[in-house]
Amino acid sequence: MRFIDISPAVRADTPVWPGDTGFGLNPKWSIDAGDSVTVGTVTTTTHVGAHIDAPSHIVAGAPPISGIPLDACVGPCLVLDVSELVDRAASPHGQPPLHAVRARIERLGLTGPVERLLLRHSTAPPSTWDPDLPGVDPALMRWFAAQGGRLMGLDIASFDPAESTELRCHREAIARGVVLLEGLDLSAAPEGEGELIALPLAWADADASPVRAVLRLP
Repeated sequence: MRFIDISPAVRADTPVWPGDTGFGLNPKWSIDAGDSVTVGTVTTTTHVGAHIDAPSHIVAGAPPISGIPLDACVGPCLVLDVSELVDRAASPHGQPPLHAVRARIERLGLTGPVERLLLRHSTAPPSTWDPDLPGVDPALMRWFAAQGGRLMGLDIASFDPAESTELRCHREAIARGVVLLEGLDLSAAPEGEGELIALPLAWADADASPVRAVLRLP
């Protein structure tokens, strides 16, 4: 059994949504300064690094991050490489089409439903903000939920294109109870089945939470 860390390191230069609050770690007390302990103060967007979106991020009055079902965040998952399925000539944002994703899953020979699906778009986490991020086809989200899907994750910053204001894929997921996990680092994760562990912090009223996501393999 082995573990693969699929959370990118969070630093001051970690990309965040334009205009959002980047990560900052500032010392409150420091042993080097003569204090008895070192204690830091963190300032950051709730959507930093690997994180889960709460329904309240998109829908007013919807549950905050503390309402996320934890059992959806732990359990069998499928890592699927969609890097070759991104086709900007076929769709405005190059979103991998539903039929191509289904065909790739079928080629892996899976017989049961996929409850947790992690989509790998690239071989390394982004070092800068990507204004051309493709997002996910809302039709894929609808199909995934209809098959019993509970959580979808990806290694890009959002389930919707950067310029989207309708946020259709987010809304499709929220309406169907699918948990959204963004900002993963799947570069070292092999395609295929594993076990996901990605629990949010118990922030009572937050619209999102960072997670330490890991993949457990046999």
